Amino acid sequence: MMRFLVSIVNRLLVRIFSVGRGSVTWLLLKTDETVEVGYWKIRGLGAPLRMMCEYAGAHYEALSFEAVEKPDGSYNMDSWFKGKKPELLTLNALTNLPYVRVGDVVVSQSNACFTFLGRRFGLLGSTEDEVTKNEQCLCQVMDLRNDAVGLFYAGFGPERAAVFEAKKDAYYTRKAPVHYAKFEHWLQSAGTKFLVSDAPQAADFHLWEMLDQHEALGRFLDKPSLLEGFPTLRRYYADFGALPQLQAYFHGPQHKLPINNKRAVFGAQPL
Repeated sequence: MMRFLVSIVNRLLVRIFSVGRGSVTWLLLKTDETVEVGYWKIRGLGAPLRMMCEYAGAHYEALSFEAVEKPDGSYNMDSWFKGKKPELLTLNALTNLPYVRVGDVVVSQSNACFTFLGRRFGLLGSTEDEVTKNEQCLCQVMDLRNDAVGLFYAGFGPERAAVFEAKKDAYYTRKAPVHYAKFEHWLQSAGTKFLVSDAPQAADFHLWEMLDQHEALGRFLDKPSLLEGFPTLRRYYADFGALPQLQAYFHGPQHKLPINNKRAVFGAQPL
């Protein structure tokens, strides 16, 4: 019932966000527009955007574009490049995946998509200080993701499996823990349940997704969870995973999509 009520409210209200001197103003507008979230048919950067829509109870459509393997081992990505992208380029010359569309407004670039939905759903912070913290955390999570993708895909050549094998231990035991330590100390310093406040904000959706991907990576490598050495971050991961607004998503088909595209060494298969 609660999720139904939240969904109805969010279909009627759009929060337009403006920051003044230490204050945040929300203007409420009636709308029945659908939020369209586009990404490859994987979790990747699409998952946290889909989760934001689920959490907000928004009326949204998740469009997924599939890379189809060809006999020569390359991939046909025409579903995106010759399908939806040409249409969206007429609305936004920067269009890429992921994108978010509401009416004729198309937003691309990952963190811009997060902040756009954050403003729309009230998930960017309730004060200027919270907004600033949220934006910093979004950038820091992207640093973690960029390092992770360097391992997950291990380049694009035929030798990528060997590259993955050569890099995996150093990444899991040295590089990833550096990022985890930063978020562990951030949460301890903030003293809040989530990164910015006691309610999840935009950056939390991306951080949780990256933590969950690393949990899967640990199982793939047959190694202990990275969270074992970071008790505050482990509690954070559990708290976010228990959010009632996201249980349908966690038990649904979108969360079971592959983490990465088909050319990845890790995460190319459905979970």
